[in-house]
Amino acid sequence: MEIVCERLEDLKDHCVPHAPGALLKAVCVCSGLVTYPSRQSLEEQLLQRWGGGVEIHTWSLLPHGSGLGTSSILAGAVLAAVYRCTGRTYDTDSLIHAVLHLEQMLTTGGGWQDQVGGLVGGVKVARSKACLPLRVEVERLTLSEDFLLSLQQHLLLVYTGKTRLARNLLQDTVRRWYSRVPSIVENAGQLVDNAEECALACTEGSLPRLGACLERYWGQKKVMAPGCEPAAVRIMMDALRPLALGQTLAGAGGGGFLYLLTRQPQQGEVVRQVLNNIQGLRDFSVHLVELDMDGISLLKSS
Repeated sequence: MEIVCERLEDLKDHCVPHAPGALLKAVCVCSGLVTYPSRQSLEEQLLQRWGGGVEIHTWSLLPHGSGLGTSSILAGAVLAAVYRCTGRTYDTDSLIHAVLHLEQMLTTGGGWQDQVGGLVGGVKVARSKACLPLRVEVERLTLSEDFLLSLQQHLLLVYTGKTRLARNLLQDTVRRWYSRVPSIVENAGQLVDNAEECALACTEGSLPRLGACLERYWGQKKVMAPGCEPAAVRIMMDALRPLALGQTLAGAGGGGFLYLLTRQPQQGEVVRQVLNNIQGLRDFSVHLVELDMDGISLLKSS
């Protein structure tokens, strides 16, 4: 799809999530590439500030509604590219907060977990204190090479063939939180505790302990967002349970990708065979995992 914005009015729908190019339009406004609304025309702004227009190309090989935080990670990458090409400096911390701002502007909600996961390298735990302005603090965990290798050999991504959008799930969850539903408030505290337990499991190099955290996390997600486990996904997870130390759906649940920590290493083909034997299950795929230890990097093309 090609979208050309020649008038400032063409950016009007930058806050409408399903509008064509909404994410990129929001990047243009959020990054300060252009100001909207403004008495200055789009042409005047671009010529005065940057000496001309900007052309942005983006692509993703992931299906929409994958649960892997694609929009947040893509937003971070595009913001970084726009900052670079307009001669401005940034760091990863500023990108994390810029994406948080962008997603509020885009009205998709969301938080900071996806861009932390995609923009910061290695295995990490991220925290934010209950205060404004919100500050996200990211701690990269120091893990042994043996554990990192073992993690890659035991961790698989399974595409369920079911996609979902998190927006409605998030809205319902936030409403229940604001209503101070006791089970939701208690569960939120347990989510935090489980994240810290997960970090300890990684630091100690314990795959069984990490698997238990994944299982606990999936139970907590189902409390937070009832209905996030489609029947087809439940059948898949039940069939894979004998092979798994732990498993959970990525993102807010409802479909997308399942991540699976297997009892034995290199179980990709075994997982495919199990899923092939489930009647009526189609469009699934199994993927190996490689940990990104570097985080976001920009390359200048010739």
